[in-house]
Amino acid sequence: FDAKRFIDTVRILKKSKDRRIFIFTGNDNFIYESLILGADGGLLGFGTIAVDKQTEMFRLFGEKRYEEAEEMWEELLPLVEIIFSPPVRNYKTRIKEALVMMGVLETAYVRPPLRPLSNEERRRIKKILKKLDMI
Repeated sequence: FDAKRFIDTVRILKKSKDRRIFIFTGNDNFIYESLILGADGGLLGFGTIAVDKQTEMFRLFGEKRYEEAEEMWEELLPLVEIIFSPPVRNYKTRIKEALVMMGVLETAYVRPPLRPLSNEERRRIKKILKKLDMI
């Protein structure tokens, strides 16, 4: 993620007189910061979990209640860090495991080359989901 390029792009797009372009971040572990830098929203894999908390964060930000929005983001950050920890390619499997733990999916099956998570990774995800009162 190049913050300077993002800011430059936001400036150019927001200066448009006929602004019909919305600026979305795709950087799941930089959501709040992207809003601060001018994003209007996001297209995020992380958006499938902690939906209510993320929606609340976006609402608070939209109401210019930045400190409260940041507090919500800080609360979610440990889960974001687990989901997108190395190897990052396993984030889909981690999201699926979280959704199984939350009762949303029945299985976290992934096709090769993705691999199932270790018991330790499952334990870490479960621990933070409990801490966030999501399970």
